[in-house]
Amino acid sequence: MGLSGQQRKELQDALIDAFPNTAFLEQMLSFELDKNLRAIAGEGSLQDIVFKLIQTANSQGWVEDLVHAAYNSNPGNPKLRTIAGALLPNHDPETSSVSSPNIPQKQTNQQQKILILTAIPHGLRLDKEIRQIEEAIRRAANRDLFEIRIRTAVRPQDIRRGIAEEQPQIVHFCGHGLEDGSLLLEDDGGNNKPVAPEGLASLFKLHADYVKCVLLNACYSEKSAVAISQYINYVIGMNNPIQDKAAITFTEGFYDGLCYKNSGNQDLFERAFDEGIVAIKMENVSQGTIPVLKKKNS
Repeated sequence: MGLSGQQRKELQDALIDAFPNTAFLEQMLSFELDKNLRAIAGEGSLQDIVFKLIQTANSQGWVEDLVHAAYNSNPGNPKLRTIAGALLPNHDPETSSVSSPNIPQKQTNQQQKILILTAIPHGLRLDKEIRQIEEAIRRAANRDLFEIRIRTAVRPQDIRRGIAEEQPQIVHFCGHGLEDGSLLLEDDGGNNKPVAPEGLASLFKLHADYVKCVLLNACYSEKSAVAISQYINYVIGMNNPIQDKAAITFTEGFYDGLCYKNSGNQDLFERAFDEGIVAIKMENVSQGTIPVLKKKNS
């Protein structure tokens, strides 16, 4: 499918709106299409890189794959929704699957949906953290019971809509936190936008009937974890700054534990939390006291 000049412009606008920095665009292309953005588009401004990416995809005949991958990665973006509806044959935004292609999609009554929300990398290895989650689930004996949905570059409204649309059992946030417990997002203009613990608690109060566990893999997120635990059974936060490597190690251990076969007499999320703590302590004991588990009504 060859794109007209107007279609290329609309696709460029949609990609920039959905992936407002190069890191998020690079992650999307790597996760969804196993392609290297820098090898395709080189260096330059985000606008230049997106322009070169679309040119390459259009000339090499994989522009439909690009549109599908972008929509798959950020289905809540209205511009991507519009361009996908216009360019993809038989595309129905209400029924299209947006799950990670690496995770089996067998549906069962016990299936757990994991919604991963990433924001403002600023040097964080969010791509590696997401990959570790996928790999932990892929190698698990009961991997068919889990599916992953990913939304990147989230703004406050993206978190609201993402949770409401996906109705996940587990919400995993990875990004930055501030000393007052706020999570750091972006506003529509790309500026830093702190979201206070009280605001997060109000959000999860609306979704307490299906969200069972929230993991805030961000520095200083304990206050938000405490606030959210008024309504959610299990919430994990960080009581201090946590090293990037330790955060990823905890994530890997947590999802390893979540996916292990359960003997029936263990609490699933407490067992996963303990596995994450052990994983950190085996790498760096000093970081092992930073993740904290808060339980509803405790």
